[in-house]
Amino acid sequence: MALPNLWGLYNLRSSPFFQATLRQDTEVTPLSLFVGRERERQLLLTTIGGSRSSRQAVAGRPGIGKTTLVQAVKADALAAGYWTSAEIIPVTAEGSSEDLLGRLLSGAYDAVLASHPGAGGPAVETAQQLVRSFRLRGGGFNVSGLGFGAGGSRTEGGSTPPSALVLDGPRVLRDMLAYALGEGAAGVLLHLNNLENLSEADVRRAADLLRSIRDQVLLLDGLHLVVVGTTDAVRTVVQTHTQIRSVFSDPVVLEPLALSKVGQLLENRYEALHLDPSAPWRSPVEEAVVEQLYRLFRGDLRGMLKALEDGITALLGLTPPGGEAEPVGLDDLLLVLRTRNQRELQDQLGESGWERLAAWGEVDPASVQTQADLVELWNIKQPSVSQTLQQLIEAGAVEPLPRRGRDAIQYLLTGTARLAL
Repeated sequence: MALPNLWGLYNLRSSPFFQATLRQDTEVTPLSLFVGRERERQLLLTTIGGSRSSRQAVAGRPGIGKTTLVQAVKADALAAGYWTSAEIIPVTAEGSSEDLLGRLLSGAYDAVLASHPGAGGPAVETAQQLVRSFRLRGGGFNVSGLGFGAGGSRTEGGSTPPSALVLDGPRVLRDMLAYALGEGAAGVLLHLNNLENLSEADVRRAADLLRSIRDQVLLLDGLHLVVVGTTDAVRTVVQTHTQIRSVFSDPVVLEPLALSKVGQLLENRYEALHLDPSAPWRSPVEEAVVEQLYRLFRGDLRGMLKALEDGITALLGLTPPGGEAEPVGLDDLLLVLRTRNQRELQDQLGESGWERLAAWGEVDPASVQTQADLVELWNIKQPSVSQTLQQLIEAGAVEPLPRRGRDAIQYLLTGTARLAL
């Protein structure tokens, strides 16, 4: 039996508050819904088009729209003759330089197949063999094209030794890029992601891995890279080592999307999800709600959209059959979200973690705190403060702000925590 579509009460096919990244290869979350970022988008494209190879970084707070921006840039580049794919290459502190090299080779291989389905010849066949071997060892990610090693899970099986990737990987990648250029591509554009909320040690490890493949890979003719992550992580990765800093453009740091653009973003979604064209769609939420959540989440679109979806879904579930659903008001939504977020955070944090979060909120939910401040507020030692902060960050209750020089790191409650408090 099909479940009722509660969003149909507003003449919408489904929730307009989804948090999934917009992509060029799906009808569910199409890039046609993208709004704003014209300046940053043009800056990235100009750098890609200005040389035979390029290395750029996009930085900003979690949930602000960094990954979706790069997906839009990739679609623009594809239209301009560059080969790329919707896939995202993870950059982690785990593994070795061989693993990172394997991911880049896999990404280039996927970009060639996605952009040129008839690809073939010695360069492509050799790359296929090496990529297959890498993915059988468990180093792959989502596969487009031939479908082996799907999902990136570790699998057991015969494969060539890792040394083959070390010895042959750079040459095979170079041959793949030369093949793409020879077939008419303006270049191959790859998207490296996942630099979010890593420890300082992990970020420095990722910087070391990037440096280790600089001369072999990063400077290859025809290769264009965009690295994405939080501001501090990106700055550490691309600026720690002189060898990397010298070949990367200054990071493009995203500011929050303007409130007017957020309103346009929501209207675009309502229009795209319009259920019955003979009747108008209706906004599920009053304008004041969007304005208030925008302030609470400080431009974190992902967090704001999740709050809207969670709160309105709960309220729609209370609508009697055949009842008329009005746009949700601020008081009703905040009441539902306060109860929901409190329960979820208490379950995640346990008694002591929740008590420390509540103590912070009692001082001022909008206050900025350092670890030294929290030692005094919570009356515990510094190692316990660090451990609690990590727990709060993982629960989505606290966010570290970008570091200013050698100043102590500052922390702020997220919109999720402020709604709970």
